[in-house]
Order: sequence, then structure tokens, then C-alpha cells
Amino acid sequence: MRAAGRHIAPVIWQGQDAWLKLATPQPPAWRYRLLGGVARLLGQSAMQPVRPHGGGHGLRIEAARIRALGASGLRTPVLHEFGEDWLLLSDLGQVTLDSVLRRAAPEDRMVHWQQGADYILRAHHAGQYLSQAFARNFVWSAEAGLGAIDFEDDALAAMSLADAQVRDWLPYCFSTAIHFADRLPVMCDALEAALAAERPTVRAGVQRALKRTAWLRALRMLPSPLMRRDVAKTRWFGELAYHCARR
Repeated sequence: MRAAGRHIAPVIWQGQDAWLKLATPQPPAWRYRLLGGVARLLGQSAMQPVRPHGGGHGLRIEAARIRALGASGLRTPVLHEFGEDWLLLSDLGQVTLDSVLRRAAPEDRMVHWQQGADYILRAHHAGQYLSQAFARNFVWSAEAGLGAIDFEDDALAAMSLADAQVRDWLPYCFSTAIHFADRLPVMCDALEAALAAERPTVRAGVQRALKRTAWLRALRMLPSPLMRRDVAKTRWFGELAYHCARR
């Protein structure tokens, strides 16, 4: 795996599908300092980036987060075995929530979006947080329901629990708004209903973040050749923020 430049690969363990995950180097600090400056400029502590540790330390963080979330009744990978620089995790399935939303009929997408929102709420009601709550990190199984993966960083290393929980909603909305480009009022309704079940500090933090990022909708003025996937996601997140902030 290392020779091929890979740090995660599917394997068979005791007759079951599993994933072998190797330690990776810590990413460069400069990009996180840059993102941190943007978060301070916006006055949004919940947007403060969390630099993954890498190495064995990073894997120990992931193992601890998996145990904590699993103990709270949330569906996460099972930690089968681990070593100084590797983890062996159970397989939750191959179908991500992002792919489900992309392929679903427009009238069915909100049902799937709500499943991700419910997972986030269950985590928060248990006093937990996810840190990387992108739609690509939720895995769907018709038999077992929704689960989550990718816990390589620990948001509490950079912010309070309330900010970490605010932070969960932002990547979730960022990665899903593009699927509701023609139904943003419906998504605003669903987000508002979900936030009503949050603690007041978390709800206010998300609402404040939406107001301060609504300007991102200006990306709609870019010519279509520049509207690549991540730019389009950012644009539609800005559109969502604008619509929700107006309320």
C-alpha cells in the first residue's frame, strides 16, 4: 500500500469485508493558518480549521472518536484491530449519502437529507460531534441505516463543544445544498426544523454563520468554465445561506 501511495484499502478479515488504514504524515501547517485567518476575518470560531495530527497520534484520535460515537449508539465502523501505525475497521458499505442524493429523484432527496440531519442531531444530543460531516462521509445501508466515517481530527483541540457542533452543520450544508439548487426554500425549511432541536447556542451559531457567508452567492457571476464542482458547491452553499439568512 505504501509503495503504491495508498493509505487505505479494502481487505478481508475473518471472512468479512474490512478496511486497513495506515498512518499518514501530518499535512502542512500553512494551509490551516490561511483558513484560520479567514475564520477570524469572518468572526466565526466554528470555522476554525482543525489540523489533523497524522502518524500514530492521528490514528489514536480516530480510534477514540469511533469508540466515543459508538458508545453513544451511533453507527460507526467497528475497530477490529490496531497497531502503532494502522487500524483495521469494519466496512459500513459502499454507498455514500452524497451518491444517494445525486441519484435520487428531486422529490425524494429531502428524505435522504433528513437522515443525515437526524444523525447529526443524535450525535449532538449525546454530547458528541463529528468534525467532518460532509455527505461523502455518511454511508448508507438499507439493512443498517446511516453510518459515518472519517474521524481523523478532533475539533475540541481547536474550539469549544458548541462550536464543534456548529461546525458539523456547515460542511453538511456545504456538501448538500448543490442537490437542492431548484428547491432551496425546502432545504431552508428542513434546516430550520433541525436547528429547532439544537441547543440555543448551536442554533444561534449556525444562523450567524449563514448570515456571514451569504456573500458567497456572488460566485454565480463566474463564467461557466470556472464553475467546477467545488466552486459550484460553494456557490450553492452561499445561495442557501442567503435564502436562510433572509428569514
